[in-house]
Amino acid sequence: MVLIISCLSSALYSATDKPQLALGDKLSVYSDKAYRKNNGRYFEAVGNVVILSQTDTIYGEVASLDQDTMLVKIEGNVRIISKDMTLYGSHLDYNIATGTALIKNARILAMDFNIVANQLLRLNESEYLAKDAEFTTCKDCSESWSVFGKEIRIRVGQSVTIRNGLAKIKGIDVLYLPYIVLPIQSKRKTGLLFPKLSSRLAEGLALEQPIFVAIDESKDMTVSPTFWAKRGYGGDFQYRQKFSDFSWFELNTRALNDTIYQPGKLNLDSSGDQFFRYFTEIETHQQFTSNLTSHLRFTGARDLDVVRDHPSFTDNKIISSDMGFSGFLDWRQDLFTIGTNTDYLRNQLYGDSTKFDRSYVQTLPRVSLSSTPLSLVQSDMPFFQHIAVGVDGSVTRFHQVDQDEQFNLRNADRVSVQPHLIWHMLTKGPFSLSSRYMLDQQIYKFQDPQQSNYGKNAGLVRTEVTFTMDKIFGLAFEEKIPIKYIPAPELKVLRENKIQGLVPIQTTEKNNRLVGDLSNFETELTKDNIVQVRNSYRHAQEFKLLHHFISSSNQYGNKQFGNQIQSNLGWFDYEDAIRSREFLFGSNLTRTIIPPTNTLEFQWNNSLIRKTPKGFNYLIDDKYLRDNFSYSKIGWFNVSQGYLLNEHNVSDDRLLLTRLMVSTGYSTEKWTLGMLEYYFHYEKENIFNLNFNRRFESLRLLGAYNYNSFGQTNLNTLSVGGQVRSTDTIGFAIMKDMDLQAQKNIRTLYSLDIMPNNNCWILNLNYRESLVDSRYFFNILFNFGDDNFSQYRDNYFAVRRK
Repeated sequence: MVLIISCLSSALYSATDKPQLALGDKLSVYSDKAYRKNNGRYFEAVGNVVILSQTDTIYGEVASLDQDTMLVKIEGNVRIISKDMTLYGSHLDYNIATGTALIKNARILAMDFNIVANQLLRLNESEYLAKDAEFTTCKDCSESWSVFGKEIRIRVGQSVTIRNGLAKIKGIDVLYLPYIVLPIQSKRKTGLLFPKLSSRLAEGLALEQPIFVAIDESKDMTVSPTFWAKRGYGGDFQYRQKFSDFSWFELNTRALNDTIYQPGKLNLDSSGDQFFRYFTEIETHQQFTSNLTSHLRFTGARDLDVVRDHPSFTDNKIISSDMGFSGFLDWRQDLFTIGTNTDYLRNQLYGDSTKFDRSYVQTLPRVSLSSTPLSLVQSDMPFFQHIAVGVDGSVTRFHQVDQDEQFNLRNADRVSVQPHLIWHMLTKGPFSLSSRYMLDQQIYKFQDPQQSNYGKNAGLVRTEVTFTMDKIFGLAFEEKIPIKYIPAPELKVLRENKIQGLVPIQTTEKNNRLVGDLSNFETELTKDNIVQVRNSYRHAQEFKLLHHFISSSNQYGNKQFGNQIQSNLGWFDYEDAIRSREFLFGSNLTRTIIPPTNTLEFQWNNSLIRKTPKGFNYLIDDKYLRDNFSYSKIGWFNVSQGYLLNEHNVSDDRLLLTRLMVSTGYSTEKWTLGMLEYYFHYEKENIFNLNFNRRFESLRLLGAYNYNSFGQTNLNTLSVGGQVRSTDTIGFAIMKDMDLQAQKNIRTLYSLDIMPNNNCWILNLNYRESLVDSRYFFNILFNFGDDNFSQYRDNYFAVRRK
């Protein structure tokens, strides 16, 4: 009996392990049973048929082979697996000699597309012809959107050509397409992009048809002929080139013959003439070596009003109140860095939109030098633990085309030098003591020979005493818990929380891959072990007492320029400020600094840090020992207050207090809150910023409030936004920016997004009101395998809304 069982086992093994038929290297057939006729010229396999033919693997229930015609016919659950895709069907005729195949009731599943067809003809390994077929780029979601065609030709890795096509959305016919070519490749290809349609009140519809041209692997361009209804014809042009991983060039321009616009004209009536308008942006970045970098940028327009009339094109290209040429070149070494930058800019805040403000002060050029701190002393001796020196400096030429120097001197060369000494005296437990001295020196030489030179300097000393302490809560680790050790009540709670997404249970196994990714349903709870992640938290506190002091201050030379820079209106930039008065003038940056004359500053800084263990990787040697955790700052609370020491004759001690700064915030996965407040005791003014973001299951809220009570700034704005997802497929959003001081609406955007669950396409409808215009526009976006496409659904406020 034992011998019989052994022989039967051997026979079954050989039947399944060896092919039933082998034709050299061309064909091998495996099956449960096999039959031969006509002296072996006709072969038939039955049951779990597997055919290996060169690069193809074919599965089916029944297969027959005629060696005279080299034609294989396969029936029942037919499947062909090739190097690029998988094909399914009910019947297959396969030619061994040529590799061609005819599949009935076919379906193609590839990484980039799906096709369902009544009949599919495989011409070769990279070309297919489908009859009465539907094409989509969705993964396992043909009812989301598709294009039906009487004839569809597929060139794998290149394109899909559809003749007599009919576009469908959710199975509903929406558009007839006599001929369309769609890309199905990771490489770029020349062709038409989806048209863009928008509407502007009192101006009509605007239609743009982009044409993409792939010149080669490193260069491409996009030409977009556009019709702007009442304004006329024009278009956009973009050229991009990549020289290396860190070197590139890009050109963007818009041009049109405008039949409405004339300089100074305010209405939207036809002008009776055509005014040629353009806006151009040119930008390039060159990384010549790891130490040598340059960046150049140019923005220009024929008229300044183009920024008002075409905000959707210019908003993300205008970065300041001027336009023109700017660039820099940096050379970095171990001990120093040398750089140069130059600007030749056109002032946008100028009365004549077609003229150049020749009184605008240009920087032509600025050369700067910064040294790495050089250590002089490094020891354990108290008060001499570390002493280092360094220097920063620059040479700048300021030029005004039309000189008007009877009021202000604007043509000058400035040399600025700031040598500094860093002295770390001691560290004793949580205490540390250090000091920093800097000599800030500026010398001005004016291009007018009748003007004498001017100079100023100041010695700035900052001494700092620091006390630090922290406390750690918990321990960050990953714990593998056997399910048999989890009590039944806790396991029930664990299951419920897992379904609600409240417990961070992780698994190292990847999802099974059939057609796309299949979501796991409580797969962790069916395993023997559960991996649970635990975080730790660190609360760090830092108390600082800083003394700011000006040890010396001198101004000498040209009295006209000395009087000029007493006010920020006479500055070239912030370096012109008299250091003892810098905090009294200028922007919020200079206004909020601590007066450096003789001031004591107290700081209390708090940070809450979360420490999370990273996933363990056995394939990276020893990485778990060196880089096993990630850190994130989730909370902070900082306070800073200055006190004047050199003021005596004051009626109220509160006047000795300088600005108070309070900064706090907290950030979690679902909400973020941040607040920044500056209060100025002497002026009784304040600067306040508040921002808020909260995400619910079907609702997301955004808010920001900015207030500045200083008379020149007079800022009081509120920005609010929200998105409601009443269903999984529809989202309605509103974003509003308001000037509360002027009681005006700066901008309001209403948006409706229609998004299917499978994230294959999005229809976006918008209406925008602003100070300069009101417009409707819509866009339909298709997902052609873009990994960033999901942000339209998952993070609404991260998407740029024009």
